[in-house]
Amino acid sequence: MNRKARRRLLIATLVLVAAFAVAVVWVVRSQGAYYRQVGGLTSADDGKLVKVGGSVAASSLSHDAAGYHFTLRDLTGKAETVAVLYAGQVPDAFGPGVDVVVVGRYHAGGRAIAAEELQTKCPSKYKASASPST
Repeated sequence: MNRKARRRLLIATLVLVAAFAVAVVWVVRSQGAYYRQVGGLTSADDGKLVKVGGSVAASSLSHDAAGYHFTLRDLTGKAETVAVLYAGQVPDAFGPGVDVVVVGRYHAGGRAIAAEELQTKCPSKYKASASPST
């Protein structure tokens, strides 16, 4: 391969890598895939798709024809909360005190999320197990 051909190949490769990087950033931003805590929600997020993690507040869980209603508490210890309405099926591990991640539209005026997705987190998988007694 001569020098000119190598240079063209290098330029073409760099252009493709740059285009791929831009596409990935665009998809992530348009999907609202930036994970944040409840305390990180601002009025700038109003009407946007957000991905928020938190803990289901005890005694806040109710279910009716519209779906599941609950309050999501911030995991970082802040006193921030947000109301959530989710109309889909919930995982078996879902309940009060469970850490969850919700994806949905944020409504800053009512400080609420109309969730489209709900996932439970399983911290027990990541905790060190107790050593067996011998």
